[in-house]
Amino acid sequence: MDIRGLGYIGITAEDVDEWRPYGEMLGAAVADDRAGLRLRFDERPYRVLVGAGADGLAFAGWELPDSAALESAAAQLTAAGLTIDRGSVEECEHRLVRGLLRVTDPGGFVLELFHGPILDHRRFVSPAGISGFTMGAHGMGHIVLGTPALDASISFYTSVLGFQISDYWRPGDEDVVFLRCNQRHHSLALVPAPEPALYHFMVEARTLDDVGYTLDRHIDAGTPISMTLGKHTNDHMVSFYSRSPAGFDVEFGCGGLLVDDATWTVTQITEPSFWGHRSPTA
Repeated sequence: MDIRGLGYIGITAEDVDEWRPYGEMLGAAVADDRAGLRLRFDERPYRVLVGAGADGLAFAGWELPDSAALESAAAQLTAAGLTIDRGSVEECEHRLVRGLLRVTDPGGFVLELFHGPILDHRRFVSPAGISGFTMGAHGMGHIVLGTPALDASISFYTSVLGFQISDYWRPGDEDVVFLRCNQRHHSLALVPAPEPALYHFMVEARTLDDVGYTLDRHIDAGTPISMTLGKHTNDHMVSFYSRSPAGFDVEFGCGGLLVDDATWTVTQITEPSFWGHRSPTA
């Protein structure tokens, strides 16, 4: 399957309005949507949709190159015994894509496979003065999901969807698995958990100054910092984590590692960070 990247995510929040100032603090241009809010970070009209509901992940949109790839994906999913749901014309219009289908992964997360994103050619200007975000061919960033079906999920994402494992981390009795579908070190990480949960999503800014200014804005606004500035061992991202209004974290970083498939080998990290990424209360 030819998945090119994480195109967008949809989240639900008990207080949608809180995401307006929070999104702007992240550097996004926030606009009203018929179901809530849109957070724009680049030439796409949105990368994050926020709707009303219990706090959490509503869906993850994975991008395919064209309609033929979407039809091929539908055939592969059906052959694997999975149930697919075709997006209606109205749903595609809301997502601003030319076509999509839905499937649920073994952990219970809804995936939207889509093609033909409709662009916004107005120049993106961050209200917070961010110089730009590293998205494009690498997708919007990554998501980290807690799943009660780790082994089945790894098999689903690798054998059916075509993701590759970048590396592992084993902090306890089970693995945390980092998976990629483009040069970004990971667009998805899977963590063993008793119930499905979105742990965090990540957006990558272009410069360290962007990260520093954004951290300052969080501190000035009194937004909880979940993990201090640090550098990860596997993707080399320099980042901090803040607690979103929906209760999960958002990682904001820069300098993420790009993988060369010709030379990359899968390893197991023994620490998540070279330095930093500490709890402020520790």
